[in-house]
Amino acid sequence: MVYFFFDHFLWLSRIGTLDPKIAKRMSFISAFGESFGYVFFIVIDCIFIRQRLKSLKTLRYSIDDKPKEETGEKIKEIQGDIVMRLMGISANIADLIIALAEIEPNPFCNHTVTLGISGLVSAWAGWYRNWPS
Repeated sequence: MVYFFFDHFLWLSRIGTLDPKIAKRMSFISAFGESFGYVFFIVIDCIFIRQRLKSLKTLRYSIDDKPKEETGEKIKEIQGDIVMRLMGISANIADLIIALAEIEPNPFCNHTVTLGISGLVSAWAGWYRNWPS
């Protein structure tokens, strides 16, 4: 929410509605809030992947108790969820690199190749999450 709130002030200052001098400060606050969100979502996805891997392991070891079709469908569903969460993690890491380039410019994050690859990874992961088949 910090990101969305301050991003509005950033754009208002860039178009001249607010004082243009505050644009740099609003950009920093907005990118910092955005980065915090990306870190949070990466951690949450890692937790969910860990839980899904445990349930996958449990399902595979208890395969004798249930019909193979039902178990096979659940295993495919869990594997699909894991892949989607990995796509989310890759997109969030790429977006985090882009946001870090805005917060504190440095040679790695602001390099043309790094920003280009990050943008492509983010777009690719978003495309795959929207149209997986």
